[in-house]
Amino acid sequence: MLIYAVDLGTTNLKVVLYDEELRRLATAAASVDYDRDGVRVEFDPRRILSAVLDLIGRCASEVDTSGQDAVIALTGQAESLVLTDGRGDAVRAGMSWLDDRATTEAAELEQRFGVDEAFAVTGEPAASATWPAAKLRWLLAHEPESLRRTRSVSMIKDDLVRRLVGTPIGEVTTRGFTYLWDVRAGRYWSDMVEHCGIASTMLPEVVPAGTDVGRVTDEVAALLPPAAGYRVNIGALDHFCAMAGTGSYVEGSVSESAGTVLSVSALQRDWRFDPARRVSFHRGLSDGDTVLFNASDTGGIALEWFRAQALGGMPYADLETALADRVLADPPLFLPYLSGISPPDFLPRAKGAFVDLDLSHDRIDLAYAVEEGIAHLVRRNVEYLDPAARELVSTGGGAASAYLTQLKSDVCGVEVIVPDELEATCRGAAALALRAAGRIDSLDDVAALNAPRSTRYRPRAGGIDRAARYDRFAGALHRLYGE
Repeated sequence: MLIYAVDLGTTNLKVVLYDEELRRLATAAASVDYDRDGVRVEFDPRRILSAVLDLIGRCASEVDTSGQDAVIALTGQAESLVLTDGRGDAVRAGMSWLDDRATTEAAELEQRFGVDEAFAVTGEPAASATWPAAKLRWLLAHEPESLRRTRSVSMIKDDLVRRLVGTPIGEVTTRGFTYLWDVRAGRYWSDMVEHCGIASTMLPEVVPAGTDVGRVTDEVAALLPPAAGYRVNIGALDHFCAMAGTGSYVEGSVSESAGTVLSVSALQRDWRFDPARRVSFHRGLSDGDTVLFNASDTGGIALEWFRAQALGGMPYADLETALADRVLADPPLFLPYLSGISPPDFLPRAKGAFVDLDLSHDRIDLAYAVEEGIAHLVRRNVEYLDPAARELVSTGGGAASAYLTQLKSDVCGVEVIVPDELEATCRGAAALALRAAGRIDSLDDVAALNAPRSTRYRPRAGGIDRAARYDRFAGALHRLYGE
């Protein structure tokens, strides 16, 4: 059995080919093309399928696939919207989750339904132009003809399933990112669906994460490399697949995606809804599981901004060396809220700010403050998701920085584990396919299958008073931007 794990990333599409022991056999990737104009960010859904088929072919060229059963396991982004007509043709260009035209509509949704009610239903603490619901409201106001022609409303992964097997199908871990789904009841939110100008029959059937949804159509099979047959596994959201791929889909572990955007996820098996605890909640990878999730637009982008604007593009390796050589006395603090609202605080007036600067500080002190500010933001999210967390499993570009990763361990007071696995998301999708095929009993068995080595960072004693600096950080945040 071969598994082609397909990651529908925002920047890149990726396919990783695995065998039944989760040995990585081949990898191929391609960039995603967008049509951008200001806040408009669109894509051609037809090109997604052709690109995925090409990447599968490139992987297969490195392995003898003939005579073997093959599974195409899907993961990736959630929110990007695709509308199709009765023949299955795209009504208009797909709208990426990056498309920010629907900010007015998002505010209108909060006013119409109330932030608290919508949170209790959708699992989302705030409405956003990201969500398909807001985009549908925008289309209703600005392109009503597009909605009149629409017979199927899908997200990007749902639509790829349709192109592969003939029917659009959604899976439960991505539904909470629509603002159209009642997470706790496990069904579409009829009031919101109607308000967005569509019918519930236009939305895809929803199945559990990791469900096999059928064989590819004959038309698609003719375009794939030789194999005994191809079936499709619907997989799950990329962040949750990464948890399975790195062994952090366990209670007491928080998974961090340390990229341009910071996101953290934590499994909760005995979760109960608390309206006062404003954290995004979603169905998990197994029956009865809940995954808590926070995402902040301010993550690695804060360091990249400072590196470009204040360090003249200093290479990361040189910055690491400069920071490691610096003896810190009383460095300034940095509030990394460059993009405004960020969980778990949701302070609408928040901005980026340096605090406690004096003439003794130079640009390396400021660079330290930026990295420590990111670590403070991580700590706020980790403690909010799981105050009893014993470890943080970190993946993504930021995890390559030994200095920043050690700083996160020091600031958060927990062990930080960095798996030597560049394809954690695809590995997790492949694991779901193995579970569906009965090759493993549960996701706990994934660790026994060619598990990647890991580097562990433990909190260091002595030196800077981390608790005092964190208190100063929190105090400055609420003194400057609290409501």
